[in-house]
Amino acid sequence: MYGRISMRDIKAVFDIGNDTIKAVVFWKDNDKDVILAKQMEPAIWLKKWKILDAEAFTTTINKIIEHFIKKLWGDFIEEVVVWVSHPEMLVHRIVEGKRIMQEEVWNEDVEHLSRIVAEISSKNNFETIKIVPVCWIIDEEKREKDPVWLKCKKLELMADVFLLPKNFYTGLVDAFDKVGLTITDIIPNIIAATEVAIDYDHKDLWTVLVDIWKNQTSYVIYEDGYPLGYWTIPMGWENVTKDISIGMQIDIKEAEDIKKTHWMAMITEGITNDSEMDLVFLTEIINARYEEIFNKINQHLARIERDWRLPWGILLIGWGSKMQNLDYLSKNVFKLATFYGKDLLVDVWDLSLNIQFVNLLGIYYWSNKYVDGSSRGPRMVSVWKIWKKIWWWLKDLF
Repeated sequence: MYGRISMRDIKAVFDIGNDTIKAVVFWKDNDKDVILAKQMEPAIWLKKWKILDAEAFTTTINKIIEHFIKKLWGDFIEEVVVWVSHPEMLVHRIVEGKRIMQEEVWNEDVEHLSRIVAEISSKNNFETIKIVPVCWIIDEEKREKDPVWLKCKKLELMADVFLLPKNFYTGLVDAFDKVGLTITDIIPNIIAATEVAIDYDHKDLWTVLVDIWKNQTSYVIYEDGYPLGYWTIPMGWENVTKDISIGMQIDIKEAEDIKKTHWMAMITEGITNDSEMDLVFLTEIINARYEEIFNKINQHLARIERDWRLPWGILLIGWGSKMQNLDYLSKNVFKLATFYGKDLLVDVWDLSLNIQFVNLLGIYYWSNKYVDGSSRGPRMVSVWKIWKKIWWWLKDLF
């Protein structure tokens, strides 16, 4: 029997997808994570990551909240954490440094660099949603997660800045505000994914985590425990559907059905075709799009001299990774070992087995570590709060 439920122990997380909105309410019962409610609603008002109908967006959010209120026998939700993936999301790596006048690094030095990174991270028509510190660099050589009291002449802060198109960000925040909810944090998909799909060994021994979704493919390259960077390609499994529609001269809905029923990236021995479907032609269409995505990533690896040089290889996650034989295609393109991210690092009832809710698990565990529950809204309203979030991340980075 579970203990008494309190608002303090409840967390609601939302996955704002391009065709559906998914949400889960978690409850922390001592050290056990309990799922109190989950809901999924279609998002027909959202096309190509543009909110076409703000009122319909708000209505959908409200419908999910009402479902939770009935399920929980009360209104226990005031704040939410949101997962978002967007093909126009920008990720900039910033490195800022300063001379250390005294013999060792003080808190004031850390504060000063954090302030500078926060101030220069803005970009016209975009909203900064996340500043993720990578490491502190001592005298242009040594990486550290905590530089305070270390002796050096120069201190640098390396951080990745994630930005969303401002109109999408504003519409997102306004919709939740209208139903009386505060967004405490907005978490990019590729950051959330690393929390449940990749462990320290993967990060330390070099790997690429590839997250394939509807309109975009995100990936992060890890080396020696640090991310070399995060990137987004504006192509995903919806592009495969369009390719099938054009190539086979059929309706887009029929193309989607064919993809889900017959899709595979490569023909392997022993596969027979008992239908009238030209399976070879279909596979060639599917292969071409995924090969294009993989080639873009591989070209990036070549530019940074990491192609063929990643011991842990490629880890595929996301809805688009369910493509049959996609691992064979990946091995053919990258010349690296390839694995599916099927075995998550966490086990939370049926959510761990349902790929549609993997993002929500990532959000939940990431936010438990790094989100300040006392903050009011995702906008970092002060330099001090920015510094606190950066410092908190670095303290628990490894």
